Order: sequence, then C-alpha cells, then structure tokens
Amino acid sequence: MRSSIECIPCNINSLIRILKKANIDSKKQEEAVKSYMNRLLKLETFEMTPVHMGREIKDVIMNFFGEVDLYREIKDSANKLLLSMYDELKTEILKSPDPIETALRFSVAGNIIDFAPGHQIDIMKTLKDSTETAFAINHLDKLIEELRRAKSVLLIGDNCGEAVLDKLFLELIDVPVKYYAVRSAPVLNDVTLREAKLIGLDKVATVVESGSDAPGTLLDRITPQFKEILYSSEVVISKGQGNFESLSGLDRELYFLLMTKCEVVSGYIGVSKGSFIALKSGETRTEQKSL
Repeated sequence: MRSSIECIPCNINSLIRILKKANIDSKKQEEAVKSYMNRLLKLETFEMTPVHMGREIKDVIMNFFGEVDLYREIKDSANKLLLSMYDELKTEILKSPDPIETALRFSVAGNIIDFAPGHQIDIMKTLKDSTETAFAINHLDKLIEELRRAKSVLLIGDNCGEAVLDKLFLELIDVPVKYYAVRSAPVLNDVTLREAKLIGLDKVATVVESGSDAPGTLLDRITPQFKEILYSSEVVISKGQGNFESLSGLDRELYFLLMTKCEVVSGYIGVSKGSFIALKSGETRTEQKSL
C-alpha cells in the first residue's frame, strides 16, 4: 500500500505526540519535527508505504535521544492487565459456541482497548461485545477452516496488550507448528522479543524477530529466517493496521485482522473508518460475509 498525502500530517502529529509524552522541551521538539520534515523531502514519499514514513520517526528519535523505549511502561502495564484476566478470558472463550472464532474476535478487539489501569470491566465488555460485532469484511470462516487443516501457522503480532490475546489464541488452536513474529526494535507500543517472552508467548509458539524496526513489517528489512517462515507457513495471519499497510502487496495469500483507524486505509480497503476487518488477501468484495 502506497502512502497518501494525508499520511504526512498524520506522521508529523504522531511524532509530536511522542515528543510531548516524553516531556521533551519545546526547542528540542521543534528541532526534531524539522529534522523529520527534511527527511521526508529527500524521500520518494508516495512510492513508499506509510510504515516507511513511520520508520523515519524512529530514526529521528534515535538521532536526537539515543536508543530509547518510550512506551515500555505502557507496554508492560497493558500486558500485565491482560495477563491478570487470562484465566477468565480463557474460560469465556471455551464456553462459547465456537472457541476459535471467539479467540480471533477477542484478538482483533484487543487492538482498540484502553489499557489504562482500572478498566478491567470495560475490557471484558469490549471483548464480549466483539463476539456480536459485524465485520465489514469477514473471512473468519475461511481462516478457521484453513487452520483446522494446517500443519503450520505464522501470526505477525502488533501491539502489546492484544499480544496476550494472541497468546490465548495460539494456545487454543491445534496446529503442530506455530510461529509468532515480533518487531526487532522498540517501536511505539508494538510487541518485541522482550515483551513476548515476559508474557510467555514463547511457551505456545516459536517467537521470531521479523527484522523490521518500524510500526509494521517492512519487506525490505526482514531477516532471511523470517522470510523463510513467511513464505513456508501454510497459514499467515497479519495483525493490525501497520502490518496491513506494509504487507498488503505481498505475493502470497494471508489473512489480515485489523480495525481500520484512518480514512486512508479505510478508503483503500473500501470500508468505513472504525470497521473490523478479517480479510483474506486476493478475495473480492462479492465474496465478503457480513457477520
């Protein structure tokens, strides 16, 4: 998926939010934003994915402030909260009519939850509501059928918090070989090898770093090991909007599970902003199922 002109102010605003969150003084903020804008001017901006633009933010932050993980506290808090509900969530899934579909729906819904402390009741309500939520594009039935036959699956992770729900899904599915892909460096609140091990994802799947140090999976940065797994796994599931932006042109079938969070991606897919999506790549809109 190529970038749009709307991606420029979106990424600038993202950088500003990161700098403010880190309590960077206003002078340094101005310098960092100017540096980012200059970097964009030197790039073939509209020939790259939005995730490539997002990666430039990481480089600006590293150049100004060194190797930092500004979201570590938020990531750990989100994972801790979901882990405290793990057994309750598992029980809720197992008593549902179709546990695998429910686990998938929980995993998608996890992307939009407010993980601030004290919101456990809201989280459970959000997840339960997701079992009744209409997907604008729904290929969950096809995904579940493929998982029943599959010998191997690769799940490409996105955010912390929802990564705990990914763990629950991977624990429940009966697939002999399971891989879970993470970012190779801290990026926003995305899951890395550190968080994956802390929440025990390595107990239910083989955790691999993708090689990407951006808020998505950039194919020009993936490792040979991850590339082999990406193309050899029978079923590939991509979580979140950033992974969709960077993998939508991949030359193999895969499933995208996400909620559309901006007009650009929503328009590209052909749905309203805020839609839940379970899309098998290559499928046409006439093949979509509403619920």
